[in-house]
Amino acid sequence: MNNTLGRTFVSPLLIKALNDEDECPNLASTLIHTNAVMNQSYDEDEIIEHRRAFYDDQTVLYNNYRIIRDAQQQVENKQHNHLSLPICRRYPSNPTLAPTTPHMAHEDFPVVLTEGEIKAQQPIAHFIYDKIGIISQFFAEKLNISDVLGCRSEVNAIIHYGKNYANAFWNGQAIFFGDGDGRRMGAFYNDIDIIAHELSHGFITSNANFTYLFQSGALNESVADVFGIMVKQYIQQQDVHQSNWLLGENLFLDRQRAPGLRSMSDPGSAFYFSASIKDDQVGHMNKYRYLSIYQDNGGVHSNSGIPNKAFYLLAKSLGGYSWERAGKIWLNALLDENANPSTDFRQFAKLTVKHASQLFGIEVAYETRKSWFDVGIDT
Repeated sequence: MNNTLGRTFVSPLLIKALNDEDECPNLASTLIHTNAVMNQSYDEDEIIEHRRAFYDDQTVLYNNYRIIRDAQQQVENKQHNHLSLPICRRYPSNPTLAPTTPHMAHEDFPVVLTEGEIKAQQPIAHFIYDKIGIISQFFAEKLNISDVLGCRSEVNAIIHYGKNYANAFWNGQAIFFGDGDGRRMGAFYNDIDIIAHELSHGFITSNANFTYLFQSGALNESVADVFGIMVKQYIQQQDVHQSNWLLGENLFLDRQRAPGLRSMSDPGSAFYFSASIKDDQVGHMNKYRYLSIYQDNGGVHSNSGIPNKAFYLLAKSLGGYSWERAGKIWLNALLDENANPSTDFRQFAKLTVKHASQLFGIEVAYETRKSWFDVGIDT
C-alpha cells in the first residue's frame, strides 16, 4: 500500500487558476511543488523509516520543543534537491562534500531560534515561535492535548520557504511557510489559523491519519480547519456568534475581493476575483465535486467545505465557545478507535453523533445529527 505524507493549505486548483491568468507567473513553481508534496507516494518501508526518523531524531527536553529554521539562509554543503519531502538522501555532485546519508528535509535549513531563546535576528522567527506557543497552550488548556503533533517531538517550522512560494504545507515532519507570490497572496505565517491548521495535520497523522484522497482527504483538511478556526477564536476571545468563521483572513493582498481563503459558515463565498478565480468550496452534498485523483487529490480542499459547514452549524446551535462542546465532539471522533485512514463523511458523522451523546447527552446528539443532515449527510 502506498501513502502520501504531504498536506498543503492552498488547493493546487486555485494556484493553477491564478497561474493561468498570466498575472502571477511566479506561481508556476509553487504549483509544481504543491502537486509534488500532495502526490509523492511512499511504500510501507519508507513510511516506517519516516516515522522512525521523526521519533528517534528528537532531542527534545519537553513536549512541543520549538525550532524555527530559515530556508533563505545558505546551507553548507547543500548539493541536492528533494522538494522538501520527508526522508531524503544527499546525492552531491562531489561526494566528498556531503556523504550520502538519510536525513529529514527540514534539517537542510539552519536554525535561527530554539526553545527558550529570547533573541532572534528576524522578528518573523519570534512571531511564529510565539504563535506555536499559543497553539500549544490552546491544545493543552482547552482540549487536554499535551502533544500538539500527537507525539513527543520537536515542532520544526521553516520560514521564507522557496522563492515567491505561495503556500504552506506539512510534509510529515515539519511545517513550511512561503512568503507568497507578492501579487495575490502575502506571507502564510500572518494568520495563526494557518499555522494551527498545518500543525494539526501532524496531530491527525498521529491518530486517525485520514488518507489524503477523496472524502477521507477532505476530512483531513476539514479537521485541520476546525482546529485552525478554534485557535483563531481562542486568541481573539470570540464565541461562535462573534467569529466571522474565515480562515486565512490576512492571506490575500486584495482584502475587498478576498476577505479570506475559506469560509466555514458559507463555503464558496470567501473570495471572488473572476469567474475562473473564485472560492470553489462546496457546503452541501448536492454540490459535491466529483474530481479525479489528479485534481486536488479528488477534491480534498473543495469538498472539505461540507464537514466544515457541519461543524459551524453545530457550534452555532450550541453557542458559547466552539471548543467547549463542538470541538470536543470532533476531537473525540478523531480519536475514536473506529476512525481510520479510509473513514468517509458519513462514517465520521456517525462518530460525532456517538461522542456527542456520550459527552453531552441526547439533545446535543440530536443537534449533531441535524448539523450533518443540513449538509446532506444522513446518520
